[in-house]
Amino acid sequence: MDPVAAFLLTIAGVFLIGTLGEIVFRRTGVPDVVWLIVVGMALGPISGTLSTQRLSAIAPYFAALTLIVILFEGGSRLRITELGQAALRALLLALVSFVFAAVALAVLSMALKQVKLLPAAWSWYHGFLLGSILGGSSSIVVLPAVGQARVPAKLANLVGLESAFTDAFCVVGAATLISLLTPTAAAALEPVPALVRSLGIGLAAGAVGGGLWLLALHVLHESEYASPITFAALLILYVIIGETGGSAALGILTFAVIVGNAGWIGKRVGFSGDVDLGEDVRGFSRQLAFIIKSFFFTFMGAMLAPPWSLIALGVVLGLVLLAVRVPAVWLATRAGEFSGTERRLVTVCLPRGMAAGVLATLPASAGVANTEWLPVTVFSAVVTTILLFAGGFPMTLRRLRAETSEQPLPAPAPASAIDEPQRTDSQ
Repeated sequence: MDPVAAFLLTIAGVFLIGTLGEIVFRRTGVPDVVWLIVVGMALGPISGTLSTQRLSAIAPYFAALTLIVILFEGGSRLRITELGQAALRALLLALVSFVFAAVALAVLSMALKQVKLLPAAWSWYHGFLLGSILGGSSSIVVLPAVGQARVPAKLANLVGLESAFTDAFCVVGAATLISLLTPTAAAALEPVPALVRSLGIGLAAGAVGGGLWLLALHVLHESEYASPITFAALLILYVIIGETGGSAALGILTFAVIVGNAGWIGKRVGFSGDVDLGEDVRGFSRQLAFIIKSFFFTFMGAMLAPPWSLIALGVVLGLVLLAVRVPAVWLATRAGEFSGTERRLVTVCLPRGMAAGVLATLPASAGVANTEWLPVTVFSAVVTTILLFAGGFPMTLRRLRAETSEQPLPAPAPASAIDEPQRTDSQ
């Protein structure tokens, strides 16, 4: 078959599988990304249609684009009002689960170094980089699942906001550690000042860019060019922050939160014009996120190729992430009214996703030594956590619903208490 025709059919197949996967997910509860990974495995390690060498060559470009889309889509959906109402416990869960996971994987990686399963040059910085990459659950997997399954609002808000927070923690943490491990002048700085500088530049640039874009949205309101211009602004902002030594990830996230809450912010500062992000831009962002998600999870499946030892290591990392999530969830929810089944449901909402996959490709492309093996291992860990989620989430949700239906109904009020208002009304 002509290579162009094969390329077009592959793209069509990925889009169809992504769409059918969402339909199947609504009926079975099995995340749609599972089918995309299977397709990628069929195209990559099984049939050899896609070469891992060619995929590795495009990974840095694809990863940067995916990272921008992930952060903008997730950040623009965060509501400042919701953050004020429900974020405290979600932030606690996000911090505890992220720290537990990062520390556990760092310690495990250093133990593997001692038995010579990892390179001798592997350091604690490398270990915490691995922990940061895999430290948080994926909003692009968790949010659709809890929405389609109609999970109780208390739990849906908790795991949804947690995944949004940890996406940001992973991206900012990993990007900062990559900058510290990169053999450049910036890496020669002391770690703490370098971290503060990177985060400060990213936060400031994102805030300034977001504030300026509020004015731009007033001009672009209802314009057919609002979507491509906003996306172009994101790309430019990402490059500028990165070139100045700041955390581009934090900058994009800050920009997204400000722009996503443009209407609310405009009212608070007394701006009379219409500065809302607009449904056209939001719709464009959602469609772009769907396209990127379809391609990226297919890409991830195609990269799951030998050596099998790296894939086995990823499976172990996935199981460790589940193990350390149990105490993290208990610690974060012990002060609230959560049943054992509700805690188990929160525990299985651990799937890693696009953020981890993207971040795994960045260290090697940035010149960080001894990280060439990370993509295969991280992809394997991501698939493991998704499979744990796919199996545990529907089962735990059924148990939760059964327990809820078995709870006794409130006792009826005494007749006198019911009749009393009626006598009062008649008087």
